Amino acid sequence: MLSLRFILSLGRMLPPGFAWWVGGVLGDAFGRLPMRDQRRCRIHLAKGFPERDADWVERTARKSFRHMGRMAAWSLATLHRGALDMRKGVALEGVGNLQATQQACRRREGTVGFTGHFGNWDLLARLGGTLFPMAAVGRRLRNQVADALVIAVRRSGGAEVVYQDAGVLPMLRVLRQGHLLAVLIDQDIPRLAGTWVPWFGDLALTPTGPGALALLGRAGVQPVFMRWRHGSGPVGGGRWIMHFGPRRTFTAAPGEDREAVIYRLTAWITAYQESIVRRAPEQWVWWHLRWRTRPPAGWSAGDAGHEQPERK
Repeated sequence: MLSLRFILSLGRMLPPGFAWWVGGVLGDAFGRLPMRDQRRCRIHLAKGFPERDADWVERTARKSFRHMGRMAAWSLATLHRGALDMRKGVALEGVGNLQATQQACRRREGTVGFTGHFGNWDLLARLGGTLFPMAAVGRRLRNQVADALVIAVRRSGGAEVVYQDAGVLPMLRVLRQGHLLAVLIDQDIPRLAGTWVPWFGDLALTPTGPGALALLGRAGVQPVFMRWRHGSGPVGGGRWIMHFGPRRTFTAAPGEDREAVIYRLTAWITAYQESIVRRAPEQWVWWHLRWRTRPPAGWSAGDAGHEQPERK
């Protein structure tokens, strides 16, 4: 924990404006290196945007690494600030959708909040707890200091933390209390049950557990994202935008089975995230192997699980 205190102390010494600048410089320098993730970023951008030329791909790849550097350094420099104070500089997008979720919380109706590795997902978890009771699902990190830091950040705004390996019951408890359960599903994770849904023109393995939880907990689902917008504002000449998509409830149509509902839910939320990423492609983690696991022979839409996946 001494290391954690050192990291927090370091963050207090960094002026946020300077952290934003130096994070961009370091991120840009890292993005220029001839390494695996840098190559993947450019390959995946070209795959996701086949209509764009090589110059656009190169510029966007560099912007992506620059954004991640800025986000990391700025987040470190603002860890000591209170969540309510931080929220003052954040604009809300989709206020009516936010209010629908707040009303559902008051009725003790749970909501699965779907987000992704886009914009500033940790700031989203940190500030979300100031708007409604919520818990964030996360993976237990091997590095204890990093794990403690992530938990501290998310709890600073009042959010709980539920580990993926804790099982279904703690997550269902959150939903049955009428809270929002925040999950990230934009990663290819073969060890989790999943299905293949469209993502930038190709099928991508996407976890179905959150969708199954929504059905089991009779909860609504809602896309929620935190993106950075250029222009006048308190953060590097711009501001963070907390975006709330429509809150929906998915139920089976006549003759539709549970797996088909989960597939439809997962495809909808993934398509919604794609539309958000298209607005600011430099804010997504393009070096992730999103299309790594291929559908097995004979797979068809609606299959909730996967066996013997093929890899690229």
